Amino acid sequence: MPVESLEERTVEVLSLPAAVDEELLFLYFENKRRSGGGQLVSVEKTGDRAVLVFEETEAAAQVLFKEHHVLHNVELSVRKPASKDRCRLLLRGIKPSTSSEMVELYVEIMMGLNVPDYTLCPSAGREFFLIHLSQPLSKDFQNLSAKISQRKLDGAVVTLEQIEQTDSLLVENLHPGTTADLLTLYFETKRGGDQKVKEVTMLAEGTAKVSFVKYESLGHILDLTHKLDGNDLVVKPYFDFLQPAESLTSQDSATGGRETPERNEEDIPMQTSPPVVVHENSQTLSQMSLKPLVVHAEEVEVAAEEVMDQMEEVELILSSHVAIADPLKLSVLQQSIFLKDTKKAHPNFTIQIKDNGVHIEGTDRQKVEQIKHDILDCFGKMAEIPLTLEPEEAQFLARKDVKGRLLETVNQPASPALYTVSDCKVSVTSLSQNSANEACSFLKSQLSHFTIPVDAEFETMLYCREWTEFVQALSFCSVKVSEREGNIDAFTLKGMESEKQTAIMGFLTTPIERETVIPMEPGMLKYIQIHRHQLMADMNQVSIFPLEAEDVCGLKIHGHATACQMAEEVLQDVVTSICTRVITVNAPGVTRFLEEADCQHILKEMDKKFQVYINLKAVPWQHLAHQDIFDTAWNMMSGRNFPKVSSDSSPQELRSDSMHLDQNGAPGLLEAAKKIVSAVDDKPEDPTSNSNNPDEMDDVDLYSAAEPTSLTDQDLSGIAADSSQPSAVGNNPSELLLQSEGAVGLSSDFEEDAQLSLAIQYSMETSHYSLEDEEEQLQKALELSKEMSQHESSPSCSEKSPVVKKSFDASLLDAIKAANTLQLFVFAGYPADLIRVDIAFGKKVTGRQVEEKLEHRCVRNMSDYHRICLDMIKRKHAVEIQIQGSIITVSGFKDYVAGGVCDVKLLLEKISTSVSEREILRSVQWVYHDPVSSDTTPYSPDATVFIETALRMRMQKVDILLDNQPHTINFEKMQEYNIASGKSVKISRKMPASGALDEDIPEEEYSLLSNLPEVSKVDEESDEFQNVVKNFYETIKEFHSKIRIIKVEKLMNRLLYNQYKLKKASVLQRATYPVIEQTLYHGTSENSVKEICVHGFNRSFCGKNATVYGQGVYFAVNSALSVQEQYSPPNADGHKYVFVSKVLTGDYTKGCHSMKTAPLKETEGIPLRYDSVTDDITKPEMFIIFNDTQAFPEYLITCQRITR
Repeated sequence: MPVESLEERTVEVLSLPAAVDEELLFLYFENKRRSGGGQLVSVEKTGDRAVLVFEETEAAAQVLFKEHHVLHNVELSVRKPASKDRCRLLLRGIKPSTSSEMVELYVEIMMGLNVPDYTLCPSAGREFFLIHLSQPLSKDFQNLSAKISQRKLDGAVVTLEQIEQTDSLLVENLHPGTTADLLTLYFETKRGGDQKVKEVTMLAEGTAKVSFVKYESLGHILDLTHKLDGNDLVVKPYFDFLQPAESLTSQDSATGGRETPERNEEDIPMQTSPPVVVHENSQTLSQMSLKPLVVHAEEVEVAAEEVMDQMEEVELILSSHVAIADPLKLSVLQQSIFLKDTKKAHPNFTIQIKDNGVHIEGTDRQKVEQIKHDILDCFGKMAEIPLTLEPEEAQFLARKDVKGRLLETVNQPASPALYTVSDCKVSVTSLSQNSANEACSFLKSQLSHFTIPVDAEFETMLYCREWTEFVQALSFCSVKVSEREGNIDAFTLKGMESEKQTAIMGFLTTPIERETVIPMEPGMLKYIQIHRHQLMADMNQVSIFPLEAEDVCGLKIHGHATACQMAEEVLQDVVTSICTRVITVNAPGVTRFLEEADCQHILKEMDKKFQVYINLKAVPWQHLAHQDIFDTAWNMMSGRNFPKVSSDSSPQELRSDSMHLDQNGAPGLLEAAKKIVSAVDDKPEDPTSNSNNPDEMDDVDLYSAAEPTSLTDQDLSGIAADSSQPSAVGNNPSELLLQSEGAVGLSSDFEEDAQLSLAIQYSMETSHYSLEDEEEQLQKALELSKEMSQHESSPSCSEKSPVVKKSFDASLLDAIKAANTLQLFVFAGYPADLIRVDIAFGKKVTGRQVEEKLEHRCVRNMSDYHRICLDMIKRKHAVEIQIQGSIITVSGFKDYVAGGVCDVKLLLEKISTSVSEREILRSVQWVYHDPVSSDTTPYSPDATVFIETALRMRMQKVDILLDNQPHTINFEKMQEYNIASGKSVKISRKMPASGALDEDIPEEEYSLLSNLPEVSKVDEESDEFQNVVKNFYETIKEFHSKIRIIKVEKLMNRLLYNQYKLKKASVLQRATYPVIEQTLYHGTSENSVKEICVHGFNRSFCGKNATVYGQGVYFAVNSALSVQEQYSPPNADGHKYVFVSKVLTGDYTKGCHSMKTAPLKETEGIPLRYDSVTDDITKPEMFIIFNDTQAFPEYLITCQRITR
């Protein structure tokens, strides 16, 4: 591989948390889904940074492209690693006394440079110089380095070294008030270079170090000129080894955007000695100056003496730092005997390797300089020899186990040697040229290559997974299959050839059994078993078993490793090739149809014909055990919540929106409440016993107190048993409900809510009783809780309520919806088969769908009870029922529709013989009496209708929820009984004068279309109404304040709409204009409204208003044209009529008076006509059509001219 390939595969990670180790980095960056990476070669973590080397260049590129990485809730920064800087070189080993002119001459002679080609930057101690080149180095660095090391400068041996790129800038000439945050903002803006800043460190006054996230940022910023706070900034690359040691140690106090505290010059003591480095455990002058001192003369003197002693002690410590850019040379020094001898020769000095260099501390300046010079001289004598090998040999030397074994031999204390491997190049570094040459010779001598011939019967083992695992685990050996067939090439260390050859042949000749599992979806497994069984039968060299457990599903393969791997690859390809599709079928009763033998035959036929496997997913449809839909619907009505009285003093009228099913809509709550109360009381309480006490519980909401818990089956069985006794002549709503097996989707959560709420009710009610009654009521609540606990702990409760177990958890509406939805999970070998199944099953279902219509004038008088009856018919027969005007349409499968139509007819008979809700409100008023004042308060209209209907059904009593509280209306005693509080009040049925009530109930609004089917008034509060009105007024222009809309009616003529859809499909096929359909207006007279609604627009009447652009039907783009008197003349009441219509304008041209049809287009071949004509092609204001099916009346707006 090329040398640059390693750099492309390497990524540097910054800002690592301490808890993240190398193993976690391996797991994260090898996870392609989370990090975008791939297989890693190595991970080296140092402090809060790590260097990753990937196997593939693409994986490294994906990690860098993603940028956003989070590990341990910390966002990591990733970037390319620093490469060698080809514009900057380091000249090391120069004597501090050597003049700059001499260094310049030396550089120009040895490197062949001119003065404009470079600049020199000396370090603080002048022991090395940084050479800045104006152009990247073009000469071979190894030859240039060897040439310079052979030529002394001023008697000193100097070396030339490459340095890595820096990510930091040194910024000088800053304004005194400049902060780290300001510098960060500046360099991250476009004016400063728009580069992301990693860190800002404030150095001396007017100087700062700015580090960037990416190395590439420096080149862009250095090309710009910078000005901040009026100062021209000086920016240049920052290198640690160019800075004084004391400035480096002081940087920690001002990093991360913190400002350094300002100090006055008089606060800094005069220094007669060089700056010193202070240990972490010693006190700085600023720290000592901040110590609080007690104001006593003798203590002040003692404190002053201590401070002076500490200052003298601090000033004696001197330090120096030798920066080493090459970490390999630093490691060689660390392992050499030279460093140990130097430490032993100077026991009073601290010599340690840290901060990428050698740190020296001591009290004698001259000896510190001497030690520093000796160390630099040692580095100057070090040699680095490149060794070029074959790629396989270099990779073998790079192995961790091989490198460790070789370095144990090479690394002698007197002359240690280290080596690094970069692709096919090995760099050996040692203290001298001779020792480096000896290390190179030793490395070459230790490489041993041998070839093993492999018999044909074992060749297949070389490509199985076990072979790869064996080779990776084989120590001190690198093995690969030779390009020549039948051979294995291996590298090992000298003397290990026989051992490794024996291990390899032993593996190849030993039979290996393998067991593997191919996981897959259950549907895929069934498909393979049904349609790919012959393929598995042909794999007779292995054993294949299907796995269908809950935790694992797939195929288990067992056999010889080679045969097992081949079978696994084949079956894996089969699994990958299987196509899947979820087909959703929406049709009335399709889930019920699934149980029919006809449907099962269709599915089996498609399995065989299209070579697919079909898995079904649907809520199982269950027949209702109880078929009396009318009693069940009434039972559901009793579970609704009614407001006891009207919220305002408005006349008695229906407020159906206030009637809603409490919780899940289960009416068993009332029976549950009665059963629990009777279980608590020693004897049943007479509803009349408290008739004289005020009902203090009327305003308490029982069912908003807490989350529902669990109602036990024993409670419900007791309720069901109690309900078996007739509570009314021939009618028991609770029994009907519980035996309906999910007819209304009874939920146990609803029943338990009643139980819990009643317990809360008793505890809340105690504040309303006198002191002598409070103890009795509290005892009741405790007994109730005890009763509930016994029910919950009873082991036989589940046996006593089998009916509850069978009931649906879903509500009635969910059950209806589930009956109409079916999902087919289809598995096939080809995508085309999936499409064929979708089409075929859709046709089978559609072909069995029928619809029947029943028309009756009483449909318009349907009440909420009757609509619930319709829902019950839907649920019972699995059909769809729609109402349009006075027509009821029943659709679904043929047999199901027949049963549904019979029940609909029975319902229509009931509606025709029943009294309408409005008639009840006109003629009857139910009131309850105040126990104290005997004043009467009328029930709300909804409650009145419910109570009167129950009376007309000849019920002796009825349960009702009033303001979320369970009540019983007793018609024999004419009393209302509050089940929770046990109190009752007297009720009365009044027959008010018809005139008074008639005045309160508004008459039905007059509608020109009241007797037509498929017409409905649009609610003024709906979004649909607002959109129609908004579009109408947007184009009404000068009539905006002159026209008032009375109402909007929606037209639903199915015949006209189907004709319009067919025409639209035809226009769409041949139209060239992008927009073929528009919403336009058509004004007409009162006499034409019904004709248009029933039969559509008729061009036979053309000429009635205009034929200027052709003898067709005219439509206006703006409503301003349609509201004019000539197009929509008002009737006797001043009402005007404008249709909002969908019109297929298609391709159009300008019309003329003589046109009776649209003109032909100027095209060759088949003669085609335009779809419509207009008054102005560029800006049309009206369109004329000559085909009646090209327009569909969607809304009728009734409006009126405003007279002032």
